[in-house]
Amino acid sequence: MRVAVLGQYPLCEERIVGGIEAVLVPLLRALSRFSDLELHIVTCQPGVEDRLVVTQAGWPLHILKRRRFGRLMFHRRDVSGIQRALQRISPDIVHAHGLGIYAAAAAQSPYAHIVTLHGIIPREAAFVRGTAARLRAFLDGIYARYCLARAKNLISINPYVEEELVRLGGFRGRIYPIENPVDDVFFTVKGNGEEATILYAGRVIPRKNLLDLLRALNLVREAVANVRLRIAGEAESDPEYVRLCHHFLTQHGLDGMVTFLGSLTTQQMAQEYERCAILALPSKQETAPVAVAEAMAAGRPVVATRICGMPYMVEDGCSGFLVEDGDVPGLANALIRLLSNPQLRRQMGQRGRELAKARFCADLVAQQTYQAYLQVIHSG
Repeated sequence: MRVAVLGQYPLCEERIVGGIEAVLVPLLRALSRFSDLELHIVTCQPGVEDRLVVTQAGWPLHILKRRRFGRLMFHRRDVSGIQRALQRISPDIVHAHGLGIYAAAAAQSPYAHIVTLHGIIPREAAFVRGTAARLRAFLDGIYARYCLARAKNLISINPYVEEELVRLGGFRGRIYPIENPVDDVFFTVKGNGEEATILYAGRVIPRKNLLDLLRALNLVREAVANVRLRIAGEAESDPEYVRLCHHFLTQHGLDGMVTFLGSLTTQQMAQEYERCAILALPSKQETAPVAVAEAMAAGRPVVATRICGMPYMVEDGCSGFLVEDGDVPGLANALIRLLSNPQLRRQMGQRGRELAKARFCADLVAQQTYQAYLQVIHSG
């Protein structure tokens, strides 16, 4: 079976940026263990030239140059380029990741296709700042609905996705519930971490809501004097928001307690999970954050907001704590409760790892994905 996988694949496989990249690498690695699968990857990236290379794992990677001003032309040139690559590959099935150009290319092709819906773009658009960025997000939301109406098969990574599909409307195809995989390395994380170290793993943008975590940290330090926060994620997407975060740190004398790490490799992320005692993610909009699944696999309790897909991942009071969006004192209290109780952290971390093994193991997800491929192909 020849499979064309369309999505944002990292050009440097050691450095993952974003949830889709963090999903594609372990998923493809696990799928490659099926001897009857021939995998091809197609990715469209800005600032590169069209070329065919081979990944470290030996998969053909078709790199296409992403065209400027694509939104103004409804992404026709990018979609056409991807479809030409599909003609050269001649796949039995196309697996697109995300409701964008990859989904459009798959749905408009003559090949059997399935689309993994990684995020609810119209919902995420509400947290974008700046006139130009809001316009881009608005157009992306329109395009996502366009793709949704044309896709025949979807992979839902979280029950929240199916709830949103009902609200958005337009999809009339078949849904395959398959959760995201976690890289095997996170299951090898040992120990219980440093007693007072909190990890935030995600981009520094308003939707991820780092600022509320900093406000909570200002309260936590009154009860846990040696508390530390380490921030793993790129901080270039919204410079103004990053400035607001740094201003808050300086204003409240927190600079020495917080470390900005930037984007990290998978191995470096595993080291951060080994170092931390807790993962904190106070986002305002999430579908199925990879960071939460990684923390669970690493045996670390999670403190997150009770929104969107998070309640389907974190068992409140068992593998972590869920707090209401905007409840800074509640967030601080949950962090203090875990930081001050090593036994509770161990119990919750163990429960999280058990759940992760049962749900996010890459081999399990690959088996489910393989079966979905067969069903899509056989259904015509």
